[in-house]
Amino acid sequence: MGIMKDNIPKSVLITGASLRVGRHLALDLARRGWVVHLHYRSSKEAAEDTAHQIKKHGGRCFLHQADLSDASSAEAMITSLPVHEGVMGLIHNASLFDLDDADTVSAEMINRHMAVNMTAPAVMTRAFAARIKPHFPSTKGAVINITDAKLSGLNPDYYSYTLSKIAMDGLTTLAAQAYAPHVRVNGIAPGITLRSGDQTDAEYKIAHQRNPLGQGAMLEDIARAAIMILDTTSMTGHTITIDGGLHLSPPNRDVAFLEEVSSS
Repeated sequence: MGIMKDNIPKSVLITGASLRVGRHLALDLARRGWVVHLHYRSSKEAAEDTAHQIKKHGGRCFLHQADLSDASSAEAMITSLPVHEGVMGLIHNASLFDLDDADTVSAEMINRHMAVNMTAPAVMTRAFAARIKPHFPSTKGAVINITDAKLSGLNPDYYSYTLSKIAMDGLTTLAAQAYAPHVRVNGIAPGITLRSGDQTDAEYKIAHQRNPLGQGAMLEDIARAAIMILDTTSMTGHTITIDGGLHLSPPNRDVAFLEEVSSS
């Protein structure tokens, strides 16, 4: 992995970046010359390993531990970031994804999901914009909210999680309006990318192919979309759906249950 560098200073804070999608984004952006600020909550060893992989190949990475259910802790991460000329990115990738449904939903579950999936991104984006505004246009901000392709075809599985992602999708629009021109805010809505919930590998493979293209989102697809958003300076308030076209004929169950439904 060689580092691809240009003359524009670029840094990005990625939440939940020690594992899964966040790790891939961190590694890919570091390879492209971005200084990575990698947030984790409890996966310290995985975060350190990701940072090691970045540094081993000549990249720069700084670790930030925080519990995003604590809004003040989430905001403190932003205030600790050095402001520099060029582009500063913020990718809200961390997400709480606990199972409930319309019969088991509770205030406690809604509040837990909202805290991590909507409130933390909202207060972090506000703090991010406030730090960049005095330095604009020499410093420009770009925020990416990782939402969910199921918002293009809602179903009531993962009830509290879905409510929180609906709120995050609204945040993308509101923040894009509120913080222009110094910060752009966009979204990426992936469909099934990795195994979801209690899926087996076989169930995941079937669900991942159950769409018009016969292939769901790949980690590389999400990274390419992020790069395109970060590089496209006229783009704001838009969400890119990456789901193999499943939104063209959305199912009435979450992708985690598609194979279960078909075999019942």
